[in-house]
Amino acid sequence: MTDSALRIHLVRHAETLFNVRRQLQGWCDSPLTPRGLRQVEALGEYFAGLPLVAAFSSDLTRTRTTTAGALAGHPHLVPEWMPALREWNFGGWEGQPNPSLWTPIFEAHGYVYGTAGHWDQLTVEGPDTVIDLIASTDTSGMAEDAAAVNSRMRDAVAAILGAATSGDVLVVAHGAVLQSLAPLLAPGARISPGYPNCGVTTVTISGGRATLGELDASCALLDESFPALVLPGAAPVA
Repeated sequence: MTDSALRIHLVRHAETLFNVRRQLQGWCDSPLTPRGLRQVEALGEYFAGLPLVAAFSSDLTRTRTTTAGALAGHPHLVPEWMPALREWNFGGWEGQPNPSLWTPIFEAHGYVYGTAGHWDQLTVEGPDTVIDLIASTDTSGMAEDAAAVNSRMRDAVAAILGAATSGDVLVVAHGAVLQSLAPLLAPGARISPGYPNCGVTTVTISGGRATLGELDASCALLDESFPALVLPGAAPVA
């Protein structure tokens, strides 16, 4: 029997220095950590046995490096580097500690940043309101609003769905932007907060129905120890 299902594997990039320091990254980049480099290797092993038919990635350095590792077993598959898959643009907030942006946004709505379940309640109708709040508080005027994010997400979805009607497709992007992308691929789907670096979630489209699978965090390597990074001034874990 021919397999007619399309499986879109959504991957967050490997761990970076800004991730460890709990800094807003957005369109900025920072180098991969020792764990991040090993996560990339693990992704290569994870996808080596899958007959990938296409690959898409944000064009930022951390996603390009992650994608190259994921495709180690597919040397003849050329990924498409897409600015449309970039992280939300946090504008002047980029490089700042996560709490400097998120704490006042959460408090303004009666929630507490870092409290389990509060992100889900804040974004119960989707992430658009939060994206617009970020833009409205960015004094640099460079942060994206929800309309801009959704416009490029629609472009990304059109490219991804236009590449294949069946088989396995790799998509490497970012933690926040996956929350905007997933519902466009699988209506009603939600990406849980705290999506780990190199976590994998698969959208399966079959018979006209799209479903979002369970998170596979095996390539995040959260149970493995790595050389410690000395990070003076690192923000506490949220």
